[in-house]
Amino acid sequence: MKNLYLILSICLLAACGKGFSGKYVDGSGMMSYDFKSNGKVIYSAMGINIESDFEVKGKDLKLNMQGAKMILHIEQDGSIKGPMGIKLIKTD
Repeated sequence: MKNLYLILSICLLAACGKGFSGKYVDGSGMMSYDFKSNGKVIYSAMGINIESDFEVKGKDLKLNMQGAKMILHIEQDGSIKGPMGIKLIKTD
């Protein structure tokens, strides 16, 4: 029984981990988020690139963008709802 609790605990921790990855781009191609499996994300817009940390909590992506907290939402179709409701689609 103790092993079952240990296995369930490990699975729950893994689900909240940093395994999310892929590049997501808005419809105009001017803004993108490139999520790395190591918990880093590179935000790109108008020639500016910002690297920050992120974590997955359920369907939310919590980003720490140079001290400012940002939350993106993973939609049911696999896209991401970004700032101001902008839809970001996975490109790779």
